[in-house]
Amino acid sequence: MKTYSAAEMADILHQASMLYMSSNIPIDYGTGQKYTPVEVHMLEYIINNPGKMTTELSAEWDKTKAAISQMMKKMEEKGLVTHREAHDSRKKQLYYATPYGEELNRQHLAYDERVFGRTLDLMREECSEEEILQCFSTLQKFCRARRKKHYRSSED
Repeated sequence: MKTYSAAEMADILHQASMLYMSSNIPIDYGTGQKYTPVEVHMLEYIINNPGKMTTELSAEWDKTKAAISQMMKKMEEKGLVTHREAHDSRKKQLYYATPYGEELNRQHLAYDERVFGRTLDLMREECSEEEILQCFSTLQKFCRARRKKHYRSSED
C-alpha cells in the first residue's frame, strides 16, 4: 500500500472536499423544490437527533452559533424545521423537523441511494467492499479527530 506524507493526505482530503462543495448547488430531491445538500443533511441530522439546540448543533457541525442560527432561520422559513422553547429556559430553542421536512428527508435518502450508489458502483471497479467500508470508517474517525482538534486549540 502506498504511503503518503501529511501534506499529500491534506491535499487528497482537500480535493475530496472541493468535489463535494462544488456539488453543493440546490437540487430537486423529488419534492418540486430545490434544496442544498447542506440543508438536507442538516435536516436529516435534526430528524435523527430531535430537540437539539443551536449550541449543540454548532459544536456537532463545527460551525459558529451565528451560522447555525442563520441556517435554522432559513430552514424554518422553508417549512423544513420548527422550534420549541426548552422547558427550563425561554431563550433555548429546540429544533424539530416538520412533516414536510420529514417528507423531504425521505426523498433525499432515496436520491442519495440512487446517485451516490452509482459512485459506489464506480468505486467497486477499483476497490473491494472491505476497502470501501474501511475508507468510510476511517473518514468518520477523521471527522471526530478534526472536531476534537478544533475545540482544543485555536492556534491551528
